[in-house]
Amino acid sequence: MIREAILPNRLVHFDSFEVYFWKRISKSFFYFSCVGLFLTFVYIPFDYQLHGESDTFYSILTGRAIAIFFAVMVVLSSIHPFFEHRNVLAITTFGTMGFSAVTLTYLLFGNPVHFVIYSWFFHLVATMMMTPLITHKIFFIMEGYQVSFMAVVMAYTHQSVAEMVVFFCLAIPLVGYVYAVVWLNRKNGKEAYKNALQNHILLSLDGLSNLLNRRTWYETSRRKWSDDKGISFIMLDVDHFKKVNDTYGHECGDRVIQSVSQTLLEQTRDYDIIGRLGGEEFGVLLPQTNLDEAQVIAERIRQKIADTIISYKNQEIHVTASLGLIRNNSTIEDFNTLVALGDKCLYQAKAEGRNRVVIYEET
Repeated sequence: MIREAILPNRLVHFDSFEVYFWKRISKSFFYFSCVGLFLTFVYIPFDYQLHGESDTFYSILTGRAIAIFFAVMVVLSSIHPFFEHRNVLAITTFGTMGFSAVTLTYLLFGNPVHFVIYSWFFHLVATMMMTPLITHKIFFIMEGYQVSFMAVVMAYTHQSVAEMVVFFCLAIPLVGYVYAVVWLNRKNGKEAYKNALQNHILLSLDGLSNLLNRRTWYETSRRKWSDDKGISFIMLDVDHFKKVNDTYGHECGDRVIQSVSQTLLEQTRDYDIIGRLGGEEFGVLLPQTNLDEAQVIAERIRQKIADTIISYKNQEIHVTASLGLIRNNSTIEDFNTLVALGDKCLYQAKAEGRNRVVIYEET
């Protein structure tokens, strides 16, 4: 929701809130979850020392095996592509189930209740590590379930009043403290994300046109050209733009730039890459587009610019544009050559009378 509210148009690509923060904590959480998996094995010798080779020990071992399974799933949830974009939900679900298995095992077979507190503390640390990705809803469902589950199991296993008092005296303030951390980190996280997104927009877009600026357009287009040799390219220049500035003033010139930019956004496809390369010059990269398709798009842009009426101080301004069009081919060895040839076609369009599209022809 934050991203959609701030992004000015489809040209800027930025990770969602969840993906942005998951990239920053996933590595640390993976190591932490590996520690948790290791600890599920470490406790087994203590269980054996406490109960010996008995039915109780093997029952506890069964519970441990279930907890180990869920611990493995937590580790996998932090790294496996299957859980991409649902890491938090998977981790909280598997982690909660693993903790439930440990709790049930401990309390059914008479292990000290502080063993449960130790395990729960580790679980709460994991929860704090995942802020600000833990939503209020997930937190209250997860922790409410755990406290209720532990209370029911303690009552079922006839734990002493003293142990139940100890548990609730620890649980209630601990949950409150962790919730405060989750709430604060999520609030700060939203602010940090918003600032990062706004900075990315400032660095990526031209302030007047809201199209990609020259640096970002070249970087993005060059990467696309490296992966997709079936592209076409349009170089566009507004005709007689200096005359518009000299006649009506620079404010009117800004209106013209904004109008042409809006036309480019409206007359191209979602995956086309559009940038203002300088002054009144624009570049449009058309991925996976043959020459016939590119010509249709170029003519559509040219016609729309010519037909658009720009109102400025009770005057109607008309402008036209010249376009150079080239389809990538095997003779073009680098991206700069593609741009240079498109620019050459643009100048030919101007030389032939402007308000037209000139297509590059291989010699």
